[in-house]
Amino acid sequence: MTSRSRVLVLGSGGIGSLVAARLAMDPDVDVTLAVRRPTSSLTLVEGDNEFVAPVHIVTGPAGLERYDWVVVATKVYDVPGLRSWFESEVCDGARYLVAQNGVEHAERLAPWVPAGRVLPAIVTYGAERVTPGRVVQTLAGSVRLPSNALADEFAAVSAAGSLQVDVVAEFATALWTKLALNLASNSLTTIADVPVREVALRPGLRDVATSLVTECCAVARATGVELEESVVDEMVTRFAEYPPTLHSSMWQDRHSGRLFEHDAISGALTRIGRARGIDTPCAALITSLLDGIEMGC
Repeated sequence: MTSRSRVLVLGSGGIGSLVAARLAMDPDVDVTLAVRRPTSSLTLVEGDNEFVAPVHIVTGPAGLERYDWVVVATKVYDVPGLRSWFESEVCDGARYLVAQNGVEHAERLAPWVPAGRVLPAIVTYGAERVTPGRVVQTLAGSVRLPSNALADEFAAVSAAGSLQVDVVAEFATALWTKLALNLASNSLTTIADVPVREVALRPGLRDVATSLVTECCAVARATGVELEESVVDEMVTRFAEYPPTLHSSMWQDRHSGRLFEHDAISGALTRIGRARGIDTPCAALITSLLDGIEMGC
């Protein structure tokens, strides 16, 4: 008999809950979802379909058994608050899939987890937690992983579930492309308080998005990652095809009174650019504006 894989998902927001629910569709994967506030169940809504996921819902590590995988799907700024999990015996020896924004995945966990056990992930699903324990998928997507042994192991764990996992050879390029997308979508929709599609439809916002993505291409190039210049127009043009109901995760944070992840997005671009002698005035301005809006939420 094959033993069940044990997966712990840290992060009960939209993406964490979606990942937990989709992994749990495989009866050979034992999924636990860690939450701040207890809830009786987890329901994933996709179009007209609803699925009550067979996950264990917990608030802390006490009394739990050891896990094979830990999925970190919290907001970036919440990582230090996960210390009790990282230092718990239940996570001893586990591999970590970090499903967060930005390009500094291993660095965030460095105080607690060796880099060799950290697998960065790019999540392109859209999901919104409408109430505790109820998550609506707003956009079909995937979890993209670098081509290495850890990725192969996680892909095997998720193979029989409904979580789309893609192992990609040019992961660094994909990671920086996702950062560019977040710069244009998360940042600008939060400042302007609009759906994602408006970034493409409003000339002023489109111009700023172009400037942000151009800066991102320059910094990526300085780190050894070549992004095609065409990514700017292609990305922003694609926004126009999104439904008017699709909002960025940071926009959702603004309307829920939560902190923003802009330090991992525009802040990271400015930080990495400065370290390599690349000026990023647009990203720096965006970071300052988001600082101000966050203080007022």
